Amino acid sequence: MSVAIHGLPQALADAVADAFRADGMELGDDADTVVVGVETPSGVDLLDLSHESWDDAVAGARSAFFAMQQAARSIVARGNGGCLLVVVPVHALRTSRGCGPAAVVGSFLATAAQVAAVELGAKGIRVNVLAVGPLEGEVDPRTAEAVPLGRLTLPGDVGAACVMLAGPAAGYLSGTVLAVDGGYAVTKAVGGSPFAGG
Repeated sequence: MSVAIHGLPQALADAVADAFRADGMELGDDADTVVVGVETPSGVDLLDLSHESWDDAVAGARSAFFAMQQAARSIVARGNGGCLLVVVPVHALRTSRGCGPAAVVGSFLATAAQVAAVELGAKGIRVNVLAVGPLEGEVDPRTAEAVPLGRLTLPGDVGAACVMLAGPAAGYLSGTVLAVDGGYAVTKAVGGSPFAGG
């Protein structure tokens, strides 16, 4: 069993790789488990979003989509089935101010992953989405007050969730969107952060 990782921010990529190694999996290009993600812009309201920033966001979504497609083709060609995991920002589920581009890109990839789950299931490929909450070190620390579990998301949380979804215990899960956010997406603070100015 091997895993490949594409497009994740470095801290997440390292944590996901460490989690899979700890679970006995090797990193490799011809992998039966592939984790795909994208770095998305944040902190910009839609009225202030430049053409360049929007183009960058769309380019990131395109790159992640084709990485997912290529991974699926490789798994189908080997004929042994596999698992695709698509990592998106939690704003794909419910946005908040300044996160519009991340929400749009994440929603696109989450929907593409669910389409892939429908089309690839008969080929033995499971496809699931991880919607990652605000990461520690990347947002105002006070955001943790809006998280029911009382802290921000750590890269290790994402790695552990990836291992879980790739493992046999999740063998009947496909098309699922798992929020790895400590409950952030279900709080009333989401969609209108008490810390956003204006």
